[in-house]
Amino acid sequence: MIKNTALFICISISSVACTNVDKKAIGPKFGSENKTDGYFLEKLALDKPEQFKELSNKKWFYSYEVTSESKKTLEINSCKKLSEALEEGYSSSNYREQKALIATNKICTTWSHMGELKPSKKSFIGALKHSLNLPNKMPPELSLVISNDDKRRLENASSWEEMGQIKNIEPVNDEQAVYYDKDGGIQRLTIMAYGDYNEDGVEDVVLHMANAVERGSYSSSYSYVITRLTADSKYSLIKKF
Repeated sequence: MIKNTALFICISISSVACTNVDKKAIGPKFGSENKTDGYFLEKLALDKPEQFKELSNKKWFYSYEVTSESKKTLEINSCKKLSEALEEGYSSSNYREQKALIATNKICTTWSHMGELKPSKKSFIGALKHSLNLPNKMPPELSLVISNDDKRRLENASSWEEMGQIKNIEPVNDEQAVYYDKDGGIQRLTIMAYGDYNEDGVEDVVLHMANAVERGSYSSSYSYVITRLTADSKYSLIKKF
């Protein structure tokens, strides 16, 4: 009877409070915006960690040709082959293609980390929602850092908002939104997955950020693992890659 009462209270209040009442594990959750549509013939519906692990060997619908210092060539058509080629010093002679290779490797790394997510014992995250207020709660490492001055400011910044001063947001869907800062920075933030990344029992979040600038050729992308240790605290960074 006590267990049933606790469950009723849990449903009646919120998902965050629920994690403190219900002792069952919180399974990993994966968003539909998983970036697979850029590498395979169609977007894949993946909802289990092991499915993301399997992407390492899954062939893309295209391939890259890379070259070693000894002029040996290699065809790259999967995450595993790309990782091995980069470790062995292979690269593309084309600047744009080399940038694409590095960005692809980051997506592959993100999938690999998503494949390691474990069930959580508790969560202080709830449903993460895009809004103009979100950058105030996010770690400063999510900001667009280009210049040496940006790097110096980052050392003392306490939030993404402090660094970027976001002026506008353009929601794409529940998982993705584009953030515009006062200096012309454009950042597309995607919520990729929820789960326990560092095995401390607390739910974490995997994010992906694609960066660009207005009227410029600059572009970069990064993935992050963040967490929240209390219901009222800001999010903190666990890993950036």
